[in-house]
Amino acid sequence: MEIQNFVSGEFKASGNQKTFVKLSPFNNSELARVSDSDAMDVILSLQSSKKALAAFETSTREQRAEILNALARYFEDNAQEIAYREALHQGLPKNFVLINSVQVSIETLRSTAAELVKPLPSTVGVKATGLVGIITSWSLSLRLVTERLAPALAAGNAVIIKVSEHSPVTSLILGEAFKAIGLPPGLVQVLNGGVEVAQIIAGHPGVRAITAAGKSATMEAIAKAALPQMKKLQLSGGAKNAAIVLSDFDFKNRMAEIVAPFLLGQGQMCWNMTRLFVLESFAKEFNEELKTYLTTLQPLASPEGDSVWTPLITKDRTEILNQKTQFGISEHGKVLAQTVSETSGNFVKPTFMLDLPNCSVMQQDELSAPLFLVTAVKYQHEAVKWTNTSYLAHSAIVWTTEEKFMKVAEKLEVGQVSMNSWMEHLQSPVIGIKQSSFGNMDMIWSGSFYSDVKKLTALP
Repeated sequence: MEIQNFVSGEFKASGNQKTFVKLSPFNNSELARVSDSDAMDVILSLQSSKKALAAFETSTREQRAEILNALARYFEDNAQEIAYREALHQGLPKNFVLINSVQVSIETLRSTAAELVKPLPSTVGVKATGLVGIITSWSLSLRLVTERLAPALAAGNAVIIKVSEHSPVTSLILGEAFKAIGLPPGLVQVLNGGVEVAQIIAGHPGVRAITAAGKSATMEAIAKAALPQMKKLQLSGGAKNAAIVLSDFDFKNRMAEIVAPFLLGQGQMCWNMTRLFVLESFAKEFNEELKTYLTTLQPLASPEGDSVWTPLITKDRTEILNQKTQFGISEHGKVLAQTVSETSGNFVKPTFMLDLPNCSVMQQDELSAPLFLVTAVKYQHEAVKWTNTSYLAHSAIVWTTEEKFMKVAEKLEVGQVSMNSWMEHLQSPVIGIKQSSFGNMDMIWSGSFYSDVKKLTALP
């Protein structure tokens, strides 16, 4: 398979003719050769976008709503195939991608279209921001793109998208959808490539706003490129999510639910949990149950499976995991179950570590690897305290009763707290706080990021 950029309404190879190989996270076989973009591809895309923008700015809100609804219908008609292709490239179960990426994308498009045709207050005037750049990470990338694309198009903007090199199939899915619905050529461009391409887009003076999601290091690189021009920025990056298990929760019979937020995606998704707090009163028993459960895991052999043990995205993650585990041991951490040397084909077994000091580097920094930290605390307020010490604050889960949940949740300093579930209620973007987000996080089409908003004051 060959995956090209989508520019001016057509699939086109990069001008430099360079490609990179996308390998299967399941068996390391070649899935596709992918166009590797450079600065000239960005410039050509921007030129085409400006022409499309001039025409699109005069479109009515009803016309823009129909574009969003048409895209939603396409995703719905092709949902199974889209979910399978994304799952294959991302190393995830198809049903998980179907529910949490494709269906959420459909709902986002439809809800944005519905909001778009509602009248605005007479005292508010909105105009498209201009050319918007969207840069996303690999995990559930169709969702990450659509959450930003829907309000961008609703406001009348042109868009240039840079998808993750770990999920280039998303550019193919989007390009096929845009062609199928007859999207005006050049209105949305989709480029493949690495962080260098993202920096070029972020730093180009023709791009008025950048909305991005990904690792903290990538968000920092994007900010450095964009900030000198004082353009609009909307950055969602960095996660050190915590799960808290309290004594009144039946962890023996629900261990699979507790562990799934850690293993689905190997800790590399922004929604993954990476720290697990349990009370000392049952920590020994909990750890034994966890160890037993981990020994029963089997790797996900294909997107059609339902295992929570998923493959790594690239082979180099094995080395990263080894390095981080050894560093954790140097900080007095202990490996609970599997060792990092245990592998199965292209799979690396997840590692859970115990007894890492709460102020250690490992407890604070983003790991982006299947390395998870289990910490025993004497009281539940200690779990809250150590969760809140993190400078990353995306989301958290509390496994407990409703009464205790509210007492704990209101004290947690994160963007979203869920009770006894993961991903089930995340139908809208989670806006993290502290260093998990930066810039103007207004996701509404008529808000101050995707639109230029002005107040209209009439004399009495």
